[in-house]
Amino acid sequence: MKHYICTGGCQGVSDVPGTCQAKDCVKHGQPLNECECTDDLHQKPDQSENQEKEQDTDKLS
Repeated sequence: MKHYICTGGCQGVSDVPGTCQAKDCVKHGQPLNECECTDDLHQKPDQSENQEKEQDTDKLS
């Protein structure tokens, strides 16, 4: 399901496009980013893949 997220650290999520409303967020007033994740982690596929690689590397250490 398409939703919109703030990437400024406040972890804001909205069902409709808009801007970040968190006054203490570094991206306050900036447009939210479109996200279509289904796992509520709000990561792009390449970000998830990178995290998996890091975890695999940690296991080898």
